[in-house]
Amino acid sequence: MKKILALTLALTMSALMFASCGDTKDESSKAADSKAAESEAPAETEAPAETEAPAETEAPAESTAEGDDSAAEGEGEVAEFDRTKVEGYDENAAETVIELTDQVSDAWANGLGSYSFDGGSGDNYIDGRCFDRDKDVHMVVEFEYTEKFNQMIDDGVTDQHKQQIVIGPAHANGWNKFGETFEGLVTDYPAVNDPALTEYVVANGEDLATPDTKDAESKSDQVWPDVFVKADGFIKVTNHDVKSIEFTIPAAEINALIDSSTADPENPDNWGDGILFQLGGNMYITKITIDQGNVFLKSQIAASGMA
Repeated sequence: MKKILALTLALTMSALMFASCGDTKDESSKAADSKAAESEAPAETEAPAETEAPAETEAPAESTAEGDDSAAEGEGEVAEFDRTKVEGYDENAAETVIELTDQVSDAWANGLGSYSFDGGSGDNYIDGRCFDRDKDVHMVVEFEYTEKFNQMIDDGVTDQHKQQIVIGPAHANGWNKFGETFEGLVTDYPAVNDPALTEYVVANGEDLATPDTKDAESKSDQVWPDVFVKADGFIKVTNHDVKSIEFTIPAAEINALIDSSTADPENPDNWGDGILFQLGGNMYITKITIDQGNVFLKSQIAASGMA
């Protein structure tokens, strides 16, 4: 009996020892698993280094800066000339009518007045860049006399022989008249520069158009055409009933005008070109009709934001 009890006790002790060994192994295994998990965590938490915004977000910052610089550079800049962008452009236009509201009647002034731009003002003119190459340009210029001059005529104080009622179609750059040469201005009026008109003479500094003026006692006794072109390129009006003139600028002159109408930044004397009208006084231009569409004044082009 004692032997049986001793054997039973021994078996029980062995079982307890085996159970104890199994628990120890499980705990060690859990500890190892826990350490492994802790050692893997750093690899997962290194992601912030990959998403460091500095490297990737610097580019937008630079592009924004570039955009700001570009905007700053663009501020105040004037767009290149494009006739289609001028207010009033009409692709179907066959003629241009320019009506003037400012009454410029000062002696020897530009009948088109002046225009303002950023930094100053200058002579207004018909911009030469608007014309079509290889085409003659025909213009009709309408005008009115000043009230003062009309009154002087009515009172018999003066006449249009004694007064310089003249209009000079001229280059905007330099004011040289197209009519200074017979080929530069085509009209139906007698022209002093016409070599075929031998009846013209020059007396007392005036261009006279009469078969015989040498014995005339005064200008009023001289017989002049109602309108004629003087040697200096001015168109002179001698009849008070005349309130318009017309002329044609040949294609060759227009082509040269186009070529000289683009400003040259390297040559300050070449700021562009076009057509203006120098007046002798006592009258002012009201309307200009041109047989070509989309011809604009420099002031219109500047108002549209172009050079």
